[in-house]
Amino acid sequence: MKIEEVLTFGQQVYKFKLSDELCDALNKRMDKEIEDKTFIDASKQLSAKIKKEYRIHSWLPEIDKENIFIQCIQEVMQKVTQYNNFVAHSVVVDNGWINDQFEGEYQVVHKHSGKSLIGFASIGYLKVPDFGEEYNKPEQPHNGRTMLLGNCQGQFSKKNIMLEPKVGDFYIFPYDLEHLVYPFRGDGMRRSLSLNYDVFHRHIPKK
Repeated sequence: MKIEEVLTFGQQVYKFKLSDELCDALNKRMDKEIEDKTFIDASKQLSAKIKKEYRIHSWLPEIDKENIFIQCIQEVMQKVTQYNNFVAHSVVVDNGWINDQFEGEYQVVHKHSGKSLIGFASIGYLKVPDFGEEYNKPEQPHNGRTMLLGNCQGQFSKKNIMLEPKVGDFYIFPYDLEHLVYPFRGDGMRRSLSLNYDVFHRHIPKK
């Protein structure tokens, strides 16, 4: 996998594009889990104001047989210059879930964490509905969008970036980058995927 775009605003966000085949496979498996009622409910452990949230960590390797999500984080690790003085022991998927968001639901401002203090969160879009009419200022749409809140400040700095969901877009960013999701209007379903990547490493001593 190759990085499609790098968004920089104090912190960096790495954008990838998932194949239609992988998105379809993930959607079909999730729909099957829901139909058979074999899903694991994650809504009580997660921060979102969303009723339908599902754990996928147990079956994700069955769908991602080419380890695309691991390839993405490996590509990121090669680009993150802060790790030049470290050798990563391993980068593992600590957790994974899917959110099925409906009208009026939203995600509060939050950040991710795992078993390691250092790591990366991610967002991937699997289904994107019509987000409905904006309450006002349609030239500045917010419905259903993801807002990233970078850890930077000062005059003329750009702290926030708004992501417009598109099926297949997959973003990786540091654990401590806060973000939120706005509600939308309409009968559709907004389906997103989130993975947490833990980074375990050791320092390279200077010669």
